Amino acid sequence: MGVLMRKVFLWLLLQSLVIESVNAKTSTESKSRNVAVDSIVLHSIGGPYCKNAAVKYSAANGDGDRWIAFFARHRVLGIHYVVDRFGRVYAGISENKIANHTLGWNPFSIGIELVNNGDGVELYPKVQTDALIELTKGIMSRHRAISKHNIVRHSDVDHSEFSCGGVSYKRKTDPGQLFDFEYFLDKI
Repeated sequence: MGVLMRKVFLWLLLQSLVIESVNAKTSTESKSRNVAVDSIVLHSIGGPYCKNAAVKYSAANGDGDRWIAFFARHRVLGIHYVVDRFGRVYAGISENKIANHTLGWNPFSIGIELVNNGDGVELYPKVQTDALIELTKGIMSRHRAISKHNIVRHSDVDHSEFSCGGVSYKRKTDPGQLFDFEYFLDKI
């Protein structure tokens, strides 16, 4: 385990945040950063897709173990952290590496994936939001260039669309309508 990850683990442990995995995995596509981290992008696992001319949402079944393993196996996509519904935080790609989570934002941002369907129906449990708040505070303490203004939702920065039944829909809606972004920003 690297020095940075030990420091991250110790800080989070002191903050009473339970981390299930601190061995950051670097995918074969991860590269070292050559610019400072100044942003955080929030995601949800689930998102919209088209099936039989109807918009559906992919289910984010399972806990953080399932999703951190998914990202570890994926050769292109990557994420720095996963926060599951039980408030457990999983470390993925090391913060000093680029994770491919948001087109155009990867070199200078940290990606955090929330296990949620992102469909505007599933609520975000308080324990999950609390864990995200503490994780974000820790990241901000390590990367002083990050301010509240530089914390964005994936839906804020990706405006791509898909067609379903002859109608265009926003492709990236995460973390979804039921994520209380203003509350989150107020608490960090």
